[in-house]
Amino acid sequence: MTTPATKTHPVRFEQAMSRLEQIIQLLDDPKTGLEEMIPLVEEGLSLIRSSKELLKNAELRIRTLENPQEPDPETTPQPAPQNDDGFSLQ
Repeated sequence: MTTPATKTHPVRFEQAMSRLEQIIQLLDDPKTGLEEMIPLVEEGLSLIRSSKELLKNAELRIRTLENPQEPDPETTPQPAPQNDDGFSLQ
């Protein structure tokens, strides 16, 4: 069985969701044997990982569009913690 999602050909989110629905139907089908299920599960997990990455990137792009002047808190360096006398603990 060939898989539409490969590492060299990224899929669109909608394509991934469509293929995941097909995989679920195949896995739910009692006619699908164990030997057929294993590659389907592998493909499904790969599609889930790539879909999560696509969603994460889309969210970052949207946040940037909403607030272009605000730095991203995940990428902005945080100041080093200081002790009571004002000196850095590093």
